[in-house]
Amino acid sequence: MLSRITFTIGLFFLCTTYAMAQGASEKIKVVATIFPNYDFTKQIGKDKVDVVKLLPPGVEAHGFEPRPKDVVTINKADVFVYTGEYMEPWAEDILDGVTNKELAVVDASKGIELMDEADHDEHAGHGGEHAFEWAGAFHLPVGKYTWTFAKVDGAYADPAMKMVFVSSTEKGIEAIEAQEEAAGKMLEMEDATLRGDGEMLSPNGKSAYKLTFDQNRDVTEFTIVIEKEGVYAFFTEHMPFEFEADEHFLKDSNRQDVEPVAQEPDAGHHHHHHHGGKDPHIWVDLAYAQQMVDTIAEALAQKDPENKDYYLTNAREYNAKLAALDARFSETLANCKQDTIIYGGHFAFGYFAKRYNLKHESPYEGFAPNAEPSPKAIAELIDKVEASGIKVIYHEELLDPKVARTVSQETGVKLELLHGAHNVSKDELKAGVTYLDIMNDNYDKLKLGLECQ
Repeated sequence: MLSRITFTIGLFFLCTTYAMAQGASEKIKVVATIFPNYDFTKQIGKDKVDVVKLLPPGVEAHGFEPRPKDVVTINKADVFVYTGEYMEPWAEDILDGVTNKELAVVDASKGIELMDEADHDEHAGHGGEHAFEWAGAFHLPVGKYTWTFAKVDGAYADPAMKMVFVSSTEKGIEAIEAQEEAAGKMLEMEDATLRGDGEMLSPNGKSAYKLTFDQNRDVTEFTIVIEKEGVYAFFTEHMPFEFEADEHFLKDSNRQDVEPVAQEPDAGHHHHHHHGGKDPHIWVDLAYAQQMVDTIAEALAQKDPENKDYYLTNAREYNAKLAALDARFSETLANCKQDTIIYGGHFAFGYFAKRYNLKHESPYEGFAPNAEPSPKAIAELIDKVEASGIKVIYHEELLDPKVARTVSQETGVKLELLHGAHNVSKDELKAGVTYLDIMNDNYDKLKLGLECQ
């Protein structure tokens, strides 16, 4: 009798365990790239989805490069959610390596018109648009140097490009700042000195060079002639790194790489996260966040039609919460003493600022995590803070707020986090922090910093 009871209990637990395993296996497996996609999917799918965030906790989103194991993870998923080609430029390449033909790929930016970065910068205070995309200062001894432009993936980044090449009495970043206004004017002039493959370039303070690239050659070379040792500044319409294939763009007569002593933007050679002129940070606009939720919900419903109503109902309920927070932001931010967000980091709140008619000031240009603003830009921000009477400077998440800290120390204003929600830390993930938690905290910080009623 005892053995029969033992058998029955064992069978019960075996069946229960099997049923639980079956239930777990029936969950939709989703891989989401960044935190908003991850959290939105969890809020929609709840207990019917198993969501993995591709971006590890604590990692800055703009510097992320997928690992080989990420391809394996995506290959085992039912759904892959990303924010579009401008936020995850690597997505297309990584998806090419996926063999799972049943994988549903969801672009959460579907149907959303992205702002140009130029539009994003209209209200910014980092000096406006330059006629040049890159500037570099080099200390060059007397001699000849070779500047090369190579085809990448079978084509030059542009068939021609203007360059300004001038000598400077300043050093480092000051060599660039002292010449940038004059260089900008030369680049905007119609007249330019034409140069082709193999021709020589020397310092010219009167006009820009127009470099044309030989379409019949994989590499076009120009010879830089230096007759007096010193510091020389170069201003170009494109990043030199866009024309690098296998070799560094500037070499001396011994074919050794020559590196700049300063450059602007100071983003190194690896532009993992060039946004192609578009601002991808759509999730900070609560109306766009609702569209992202709808897009993800529709994809889950198509993948798992039996639970379609479940996903769509959850999405409606969650969007009601987003809409309520949007209304709070609209009402509060319309009644503030200050209307400018002073930001000491890479400003990812362009859509947010536009939605609530706010201005913003940041010394940074672009979103590369290793880019640094110039001392001039920081000094200008300090002056603006002191002149505005504003009481708070904000900084971004997951990066050392050294610039914001410097401004805070120089001006006495309070330092606060304004979280862009790209990603969360290990502690935040463990604590179950959500997108709504982050945005509600941002609400409190902005209400304080902008002195809202």
